[in-house]
Amino acid sequence: MPWSTLQVGLRRIATPLRLLISSYALLLALFTLLRLLRLSGLPLIDLAHTFAPYLYMPLVLSFPLSIIVTRGSAAPLERARKRLAQPARKGADDHPPRWSVLLQIGLLAIGLYWFALPSMYQPVDPPAGETIRVVSFNVQGSNAELERATEWLLAAAPDVIVLQETAEGYDPRLAPLYDFYAHEDHIEGSVRVFSRFAITQRQALTIEAPGAGQDGREALRLLLSVDGRSLAVYALHFSLPLRPRAAVDPDADLGPEALLRYDESRRNAQIRRFLTLLDEETAPFIVAGDFNMSDASLIYAEFAERMQDGWRGAGNGAGRTWPVAESIGLPRLIQPFLRIDYIWHSEALRATAAEVGEAIGSDHLPLSVSLAWRI
Repeated sequence: MPWSTLQVGLRRIATPLRLLISSYALLLALFTLLRLLRLSGLPLIDLAHTFAPYLYMPLVLSFPLSIIVTRGSAAPLERARKRLAQPARKGADDHPPRWSVLLQIGLLAIGLYWFALPSMYQPVDPPAGETIRVVSFNVQGSNAELERATEWLLAAAPDVIVLQETAEGYDPRLAPLYDFYAHEDHIEGSVRVFSRFAITQRQALTIEAPGAGQDGREALRLLLSVDGRSLAVYALHFSLPLRPRAAVDPDADLGPEALLRYDESRRNAQIRRFLTLLDEETAPFIVAGDFNMSDASLIYAEFAERMQDGWRGAGNGAGRTWPVAESIGLPRLIQPFLRIDYIWHSEALRATAAEVGEAIGSDHLPLSVSLAWRI
């Protein structure tokens, strides 16, 4: 396509495109201000926080596009010479407003600092001694490939496995794990822990009392004996950030209309109750499970103030674990777009390796973190 033809096309769309880009920059600036003020409690704003990295991504296109439109929509050389000979007219609008360009530069820098910088790989010192490898995996109750998932877990050979959404009662598909791991404990229909270390203490912690149509929630605390040291392991599964609805269909929560029911209040109440209980912990600890919380959510900071994120300590990249594309009917090429599975740890430990596993029948990917004692 000749450049002159492209110029004509750009001049035709220049004004609406400038308006679109400027409007986007203003709305994003408003959201950035709300995030800096840590405004939460409004479902629409909370939903925007959850997907915040994706709100900044269009800047990568909008900023250079505004420059292209400026160059392509410039007046022909003859008209430009005449206009140069005339005094500048107040309000002339032959290019995107300067404030819009500067605003996009500032927002792009903020977005990179908030969401790209933490995902960059940082060199990790190798462990000086033995490590503790932990895997957290939401197996999904309807997982038809649980046998293959069990094989993957055995091949990974972690020291501790924290599973969520396991069936109530004994599931024969998990039998190989019982054969390999001498120690197991669980909360029926919620979380299940397999450990090669002896369990010296077991406690079910209430993080949500039953009532108001809810079954309640519990977190499992196990005290393990790791080579003569005590290590507390918390296994948990927080609620989906959705208002309940009348439908009984177990898959109803995952439809597009779920966005209209987005509500973090119940999940956040469970999180804050758990953190209150965790403040009483005196032993080194690991906290693992399905948090149903994006690492862009504001409440993420309340965890980060108290403990270390294993993925942020030793992972490389975004570490997103949900949803697996095939599980929701999308092409396999589409990657998970949220990180909602975590392995946290106290200051007594440090992460030496972290990786996200392969798709093994669940809508979640397994997360593996290796930890070493700090000397």
